[in-house]
Amino acid sequence: MIKNKNYKILFLLISATSYLFCQDPIISVWYIGTRVAGGGPYNHYIELYNPTEEPINLSQYALIKGHGQSNNIEQQAGWGNTLGNSGVSFNRLPEFILFPGQSYGISRDVSHESLQNHADLILDDEGALSISGDDAVGLFKGVGDLVAVLAATDSIPIDCIGSPYEDPGQSWQVSGFTGPPNSTSTTGYGVTRFAILTRKPSVCYGNTGDWNSSRGCVTDSCTNWLTSAPQTTYEESEWDVHACYYPDVDGNTGPGYEPDTNPNCDEDILVMEAYLNTCELSQNQEPSSDAGLDQTASYNQLVTLDGSGSSDPDGTVESYQWSQVSGVTVSLSSLSQATTTFTSPTQEGELVFKLLVADNESASDVDTVSVFIVNTNINPNADAGPDQTIGHSELATLNGSGSSDSDGVIESYQWSQISGDTVSLSSPSQITTNFTSPTADNILVFTLSVVDDLGGVDNDTLSVLVQGVTTSIDEGFLPSDIKLFGNHPNPFNPKTDIVFQVLHQTAVEVSIYNVYGQKIWTKNIGSVNKGVYSVPWHGKNTRGEPVVSGVYFYQIIAGDKQLINKMSLVK
Repeated sequence: MIKNKNYKILFLLISATSYLFCQDPIISVWYIGTRVAGGGPYNHYIELYNPTEEPINLSQYALIKGHGQSNNIEQQAGWGNTLGNSGVSFNRLPEFILFPGQSYGISRDVSHESLQNHADLILDDEGALSISGDDAVGLFKGVGDLVAVLAATDSIPIDCIGSPYEDPGQSWQVSGFTGPPNSTSTTGYGVTRFAILTRKPSVCYGNTGDWNSSRGCVTDSCTNWLTSAPQTTYEESEWDVHACYYPDVDGNTGPGYEPDTNPNCDEDILVMEAYLNTCELSQNQEPSSDAGLDQTASYNQLVTLDGSGSSDPDGTVESYQWSQVSGVTVSLSSLSQATTTFTSPTQEGELVFKLLVADNESASDVDTVSVFIVNTNINPNADAGPDQTIGHSELATLNGSGSSDSDGVIESYQWSQISGDTVSLSSPSQITTNFTSPTADNILVFTLSVVDDLGGVDNDTLSVLVQGVTTSIDEGFLPSDIKLFGNHPNPFNPKTDIVFQVLHQTAVEVSIYNVYGQKIWTKNIGSVNKGVYSVPWHGKNTRGEPVVSGVYFYQIIAGDKQLINKMSLVK
């Protein structure tokens, strides 16, 4: 419960027949909801509205329950008693500034969560809104607690809704509707407790004591509640009635049928939100543009912009106009509908869109919404296949079928040569491609680039060693100048020995190449006699810097002959 605050008592009494502004808030929306069979009431909600041209501090006011067993409102005897099911009957409103034209919603904590989410204040179950069909809620202005407010000589309610001093039976009947027996087996009563009541737009003042006018009781004192012909005249009351019926367990709907559980109130809230109490009926109010909440989207994703939350307090939204303000340009499916869609670009960044709405009086409002594009795509895995060794003028095949994409598909393949004697690829944009090897020993290096359906890219390389003769120690035919035994160990780290045999006196040079065909190390041995030789390599370039793990090629040149072989450095 909100703490009491002391303020000077100030009351402004205005006749209920006057159409001038009162200097106080009024009750604009009333929802007593339904009562389940055999249980207590649910879905109690009330809304206050500031019809004045000045801010109002709500801490000067309190809600007080009026019980139907009282018979004299002028003496406040029925306000705040604790007889029967009246319970707690007093709630001081909190320190809250209600600006002109602003509303303030109050719900019970046992009401549906839709009503609670809509409210600015939630009262305990046993609060001033814990009422039944023969009770009322009054808005009082004054200081102190319940007793102090009611003891004031001029402390009549600022506004009231319900039946505070006469018991109409089981349902307060401002609506004037009658229906079949309800859960209490009564007949001939109105169906107010199955409805939302909103004050008519022409009513810009509290009822200030003229409760009969408020209820529509214009023919008599409204004492004849228990007859089969209710005295309430709907057209003469201060309230519009929006019936809210829900089916019971058997599927029955309408007056007299009630559900066994607390019904969903989302549709009823739409009724309340569509209502705006205003005294400036001739003055059009601007619509409210609502472009929706900011969003985050990935590449190539269908994004929906929803402006259906836009509204007009005193009319209708007649037109919608979407446009893009900034970011990578996209194509909107519709520019003049409440909702529109587009496919997100494959580029990270913020896209900003504007929604212009216009009402039936050509007044307009603008709202913007941002869509943040982020790359949540997992890049594909390119696989160009293993390194190869082929002879001169042979047909070679490059195969990228081992490539994959874990969260999509690969959309394109692209082969290209990055080093070695140039060859002609048969189909560089296909998974596999062919070429004819050159007629000289060579190291050819190729790259495979793959792109997935969301624009992710990956690359892989392979080397093709072209040799005109075999270099294995077990092969029988060798060139006349040199014999290559290979390197030991292989793979190696950090050192390997390249072993070869010179068959007669000749000049020898040993060179190391990376997979890109770049010479990284060389050693000119000079002229040597016939014999077996070993050249160590410590995995460093000519500057003495360690090289990375991978495949390397070593070349032996002896006279006019050369041999090439492959080795692996593993770290």
